[in-house]
Amino acid sequence: APTAAERGRLIRKLPQTDPALHTAYTADLRKSEATGHFLRNAGRFPLTAGGDINTYAVFAGLARQLIASTGRAGIVVPTGIATDYTYRGFFADAVQSGQLTSLYDFENRRNLFPEVDSRMKFSLLTLTGDGVPEAEFAFFLHTADELADPERRFTLGRADLALINPNTRTVPVFRTRRDADLTRKLYRAVPVLVNEETGENP
Repeated sequence: APTAAERGRLIRKLPQTDPALHTAYTADLRKSEATGHFLRNAGRFPLTAGGDINTYAVFAGLARQLIASTGRAGIVVPTGIATDYTYRGFFADAVQSGQLTSLYDFENRRNLFPEVDSRMKFSLLTLTGDGVPEAEFAFFLHTADELADPERRFTLGRADLALINPNTRTVPVFRTRRDADLTRKLYRAVPVLVNEETGENP
C-alpha cells in the first residue's frame, strides 16, 4: 500500500478479504508487541530499547553488557548506532565509559552485502571491557583497504565529542583526518552557541 492510511484500510478489511492472512497478521502483531514490551520494560536495555526498537541496537547493548574486562566485541551494525538521535544515550555512554574502541563507517556501494541496498551505511563497531581514552573513526569507506590510509582515520576523545556535539553526544561525521582536526580547532575557538547540558548561551 502506498500510504499508511491505505495500509490501515486494507488491514481492517482482512477478516473479510483474507481470513487466513488476518489470523497470521494478528499473531505476528501480538508477537511484535510482546517483544517490544519485554525489551522496553525488562530493564536490561535502557539505552537501546526506546522508540521504534531496532534489533541491531538491542544486540549492540547486549554486546556491551557481555564484554569481560579484558575482552573485546566486534559487530557489524548500521551507522545509526552512532549518528541517530534515538541512540545518542547509548553512544554517549559507550564513549564516556571508554568502551568504544573504533567505529568504521562504510557505504555499501561496492555491494559488500549484495542483498542490501547500495545506499545503506553500516559500521564495524569495536567495543572493549577496559576503558580507552579515545576511539578511532573513519567514514564513507567503500572497501576495507581504505582503512590503510591514515588520512581517512582520525581519533576523538570524550572531550572532543563533548566539545563538538555537546547536546546530542552523537559522533560528528568527517571524511578525512584534516576535516576532524579543523573542526576541533574551530570549536575550541568558538564553541556551540547553546549548550543544553551546561546552560551556556553566549
